[in-house]
Amino acid sequence: MVQQALLVPWRRRSDFAWALAVPLALLAGLSLAWYFAEALLRQVQGWWLFVLYWGVFAAFFTLFAVTCHRLVLLPSGRVRGIQSPRWSARESRFLFWVITLWIVYLVVWWVGMLVGANLLPNDVVAGWLKVIESLASLPALYLIARLSLVFPATAIDQPAGLRWAWRASRGNGWRLVVVVTVLPWLVSHLVGLLYRDEATAAEIVLLTVFGTALFALEIAALSVAYRELVRNEL
Repeated sequence: MVQQALLVPWRRRSDFAWALAVPLALLAGLSLAWYFAEALLRQVQGWWLFVLYWGVFAAFFTLFAVTCHRLVLLPSGRVRGIQSPRWSARESRFLFWVITLWIVYLVVWWVGMLVGANLLPNDVVAGWLKVIESLASLPALYLIARLSLVFPATAIDQPAGLRWAWRASRGNGWRLVVVVTVLPWLVSHLVGLLYRDEATAAEIVLLTVFGTALFALEIAALSVAYRELVRNEL
């Protein structure tokens, strides 16, 4: 599955480059703006700026992810020239699922935290907080992995819902955990190893663009998983 996710973008690298150029530029530009304006933003008070940043990031990521899913799952046609992204009802539905699954993750994680904290004596909870946080994230990540099939389905205008995604992913939960959580974690840490202290502005720009472009591999892996699991429905 991971091998196919690597091969698809490589074999169609020209199409991916043209189609994802604008969404990639938007995502990388937003990350760079946040990075270089960090000192200035520290002076701004309130949570609204954080919410605004992640709201804009989610919108740009939606354009990127929908385009990537469609490149992998729909019949391939030659892409010529830079494609201008368009926001439609499809992107709105995709963004809805992004927000919904994020809320589901937070709720499950928080319940896990409460359960873990209540199982331990009050005087030892502080020392085990990191462990409790990690353990609480496991069921949340498993649930999100199972439900993540709504993303590629929505991107290609197929019916999608949480109940359907849970049923379609039955027996493949931990494989999807690898695709949805382990693979992105490995990619982000590999990119993180390339950063160094006192990096030049050019290095930061190049690594940010490179790290953002690797989103395509993670999304392609989920697309391939979706195609394999719902082969008989497509």
